[in-house]
Amino acid sequence: MAPIRLLLALVLGLFIGAVCGVLIDRVVGFSFLSYPLLSKPYSLSFYIIQIEIQITPASLIGLVVTGYLVIKKG
Repeated sequence: MAPIRLLLALVLGLFIGAVCGVLIDRVVGFSFLSYPLLSKPYSLSFYIIQIEIQITPASLIGLVVTGYLVIKKG
C-alpha cells in the first residue's frame, strides 16, 4: 500500500474514532471516550484557515482499529 494511502486511512480513522466517541458520550453518557488527553489542542495555522486537533481515547482507539484493518487487508 502506498504511504499516502496509509496516512490518509490513519487520519480518517483518527477522526472517525473521535466522532464515534462523542456520539457514544452523548447517547450513553460514558464521558471517558471524549476526555482530552492533551492540555491544549495541537494547532496548525495557515494564512486563513486554522486547524486544531485534540487527542482523545476514542480517537486513539479509532487509530489503532484502522491501522489493524489496513495492515490486515493489505
